[in-house]
Amino acid sequence: MGSSRKTGKKTSSRSRRVTLMSCAIVLSMHALATRAADAWQPTRPIEVIVPSAPGGGLDLVGRTLQSVIQQEKLSPKPVTVINRPGGGGTVGIAYMNAHPGNGHYVSVQALPLITNNITGLSTVGLDDVTPLAVFVTEQVVFACAANGPIKNGKDLIDMLRKDPSSVSMAVSSSPGGQSHAAAALMLKAAGVDPKKLKIVFFDSGGEALTSLMGGHVTASATPAGVVLGPSQAGRVRLIGIPADSRQPGDLANVPTWKEQGINVQFSTWRVLVGPKGMTPAEIAWWDSVLQKATASPEWAAAIKRNLWTADYQNSAQTKVFLSGEKARLTPLLTELGLAK
Repeated sequence: MGSSRKTGKKTSSRSRRVTLMSCAIVLSMHALATRAADAWQPTRPIEVIVPSAPGGGLDLVGRTLQSVIQQEKLSPKPVTVINRPGGGGTVGIAYMNAHPGNGHYVSVQALPLITNNITGLSTVGLDDVTPLAVFVTEQVVFACAANGPIKNGKDLIDMLRKDPSSVSMAVSSSPGGQSHAAAALMLKAAGVDPKKLKIVFFDSGGEALTSLMGGHVTASATPAGVVLGPSQAGRVRLIGIPADSRQPGDLANVPTWKEQGINVQFSTWRVLVGPKGMTPAEIAWWDSVLQKATASPEWAAAIKRNLWTADYQNSAQTKVFLSGEKARLTPLLTELGLAK
């Protein structure tokens, strides 16, 4: 009995030591992470570079981030949004990378960050930026002018099948970007050669919709957030969405392409990247700020207002995510004849 109690005491003592050591390791790791985040602070205004014109989907994300960081007092220095449209995002990346390793410069990006390199539009690849966060995913919505002849997705498909060259479509991306890829996949699923469609490229969803409302194009494919306003104002008609099922909220009445006999599914995403060569301390600061920003009530309200789907991932997760997207998109764009 005495021996058993002694062994029990030793085991209990050993368990307490293991537990205390585990707690010490966890606390030490937390302290290191906290010190890393505190080791770098902005010493000048932060520039959030948006590689599109004001009013587009990327611009909405950039300005929402600016507002949340400032409202929540997450940065000791002001945050400004700088629009650098052109080249399907390449102009914005070039501007950011003119400041290598500088955590004061970050850029909101979408699929062209990857697809521009695959299609040969840009020599910049994932190795030339520092992944910081995945923010949201967003649906691509197909629309036509409210006063035009197209009443639904079937009307557009019929026109495309009869003569694809007679249809022009405004997209808010570069060749192979989110809206172009969505349009090409929809056409392919409908049995139409994507190469025969007249694609008109714009630097933002706002510009694409302006062209549509002005009667300059037949239809448009743009991120959901920028098409809702014109739709509610009765200027455009939403005719299809490449989702597996109908979306909630303000998109609930938009039929999926699948409902209309076209089996296609696609969505885009918004990420934040910094220039190549950012230090671990800079990355840790951004991880801390972005985790707090995306957990704020204002960010949640923007998610609902702009028809986004929340999908925050930190810097390490974003690096893995973007590598996976490159592996997914390369064969897709090759199949569509867009890869270099």
